[in-house]
Amino acid sequence: MLQNQRLLEQIKNSFSQMDKIILLITYALVTLSTIFVYSATRKSGFVGKNIMWIVIGTILLIIISFIDYREVKKHTRHIYGICIVLLLVVRFLGKKTLGAQRWISIGPFQLQPSEFVKIAIIIMIAYRIAQEYKDGINNLKDIVTAILPVSPLILLILIQPDLGTTLITVAAYVFMIFLYGANMKPIWIIGTVILLSIYPVYRFVLSKYQKTRVETFLRPEKDEKGTGWHVTQSKISVGAGGVLGKGVLQGSQSRLEFLPEAQTDFIFSVLSEELGFAGSVLTLLLYFGLIFRTMRITRVIHDEFGKLLLYGISGVFFMHVIVNVGMTIGLVPVTGKPLLFMSYGGSSFLAAFLMIGLVESVKIHAD
Repeated sequence: MLQNQRLLEQIKNSFSQMDKIILLITYALVTLSTIFVYSATRKSGFVGKNIMWIVIGTILLIIISFIDYREVKKHTRHIYGICIVLLLVVRFLGKKTLGAQRWISIGPFQLQPSEFVKIAIIIMIAYRIAQEYKDGINNLKDIVTAILPVSPLILLILIQPDLGTTLITVAAYVFMIFLYGANMKPIWIIGTVILLSIYPVYRFVLSKYQKTRVETFLRPEKDEKGTGWHVTQSKISVGAGGVLGKGVLQGSQSRLEFLPEAQTDFIFSVLSEELGFAGSVLTLLLYFGLIFRTMRITRVIHDEFGKLLLYGISGVFFMHVIVNVGMTIGLVPVTGKPLLFMSYGGSSFLAAFLMIGLVESVKIHAD
């Protein structure tokens, strides 16, 4: 009886220390997701699954947040091993769709391991930097060696091929070391090298469907009814919304099925058409509010591992917003990256809830 009372007291204490604004923003976003997934599909089955992922994600968030995030340090080798196994299973047994092999079939569900592996990579990098680079990241050698142990995981994601997740993971790493106070001069040098290698990579490394995406990004009007259809219709959706939008469930692009993948890759286009510029801006403010509140926690904690973890998670959310929203308005190539907490999909939903759980765990347990 006494143990039950102590457990209940511990749960109450943990809940009282959670960042309520982060939770409020999270559930505002998933509510919008449910509304616009229905608007995009007009099928209750999609809504039912969306709600199911929200419920499972909520349970995951609560469990993760009540566990001390520092416990993960004891299991980094196990996490690494699990990630390798999952990515190898995807490589040899995964489901291939549209030229990419990224999913594992589990009964009626499709699991995309890379959504979870990128979180594991952030955890392992944060742990390594906190343990091995207490004097800072001061040169190119430090920058390379800090990420080197997880490079096999990044490579396995890249060859699926999943260039979008690879770029988001690497960008999150840069986000982490920049906020950690690293000497960024080598990054500028690396950036210059990358710019110079764009054409060789396009010419000799990218697969045919990836080249098509790049060409479509540069000139979508060249093939409006073919490879440029997605981007063209997405731009029409965004522009058709005007200032205040056509109203919820009134969007013609998704209702008349002009907009492909409306509930996943282009959910923001649906929202923009129905809520207009005002609704789009408010939605983006929710995301940047989530990132701001996460970063705010780093100011009141002293644990370097916890800070780095929050830097990485903030970087992941930031990059998903930039890539997905940029994709819908033609500013970046179509990569198939979801808008976290908005796009329909179990793996991305659960991964996003897991990250919020880690954020809350740092808030509750950090010194």
